[in-house]
Amino acid sequence: MSLTNSEISLLLKLFTAHMVSDYFLQFSSWSKDKEVNKIRSKKLYLHILITFLAAFLFSGSFWAALFIGVTHYLIDLGKIYLKINRFVLFIIDQALHTLILLITWLCLIDGWQWLKESTIWLVDTPQTWILVFAYGVITFPLSVVINIFTDRWRSQLEPDRQESLQKAGLWIGVFERVLILTFILTNQFSAMGFLIATKAILRFKDTETKQMEYVLIGTLMSITPTILLGILAHYLITSL
Repeated sequence: MSLTNSEISLLLKLFTAHMVSDYFLQFSSWSKDKEVNKIRSKKLYLHILITFLAAFLFSGSFWAALFIGVTHYLIDLGKIYLKINRFVLFIIDQALHTLILLITWLCLIDGWQWLKESTIWLVDTPQTWILVFAYGVITFPLSVVINIFTDRWRSQLEPDRQESLQKAGLWIGVFERVLILTFILTNQFSAMGFLIATKAILRFKDTETKQMEYVLIGTLMSITPTILLGILAHYLITSL
């Protein structure tokens, strides 16, 4: 069972409607008003009305738009009262909105059988697990290995070390490896040059030899196993 162009277009329309109502037509002053006035915020209800109208305009279905509008209200209301990390809250908020849009889309196209067959195919396909394993390994497991491997030099660096953002190095490494693996799997080897070249923006004084060597060995320790794993994963995916 495969999707038709109109079914795919409908999904894209629902996401476009969400993007328009949640980002283009919701201003920062509205978010502040919701934080202050909470359930009594007039901006909250205005935002929900816009969400409903956008969903109806893009999907052409009153009931789908009503479902999206009501669930959007409940999710946003919960977000107002939930006091957790702002980034985590944003991820949860958008994940729930995405889930609602997918459910709405599946109901509109009667696509539950397609979802079941696609899920079984993905789970039973070895290429899926090669990708899951490869991307999983290069994120936090490899960060732990790099951290242990470079510990001997970090202790030497500590007295002269400049202040840096908390965990910035960890996340730079994770994003760097994700991009490198993606470039290898998509045969975009030239793009890796631009990525590695961004490291050149780092500048050190002549007296900061230890720190320069520390950054260099950390970078090589990060990209070398990622490249090797990417080549192996690409070989396995194309061979199976």
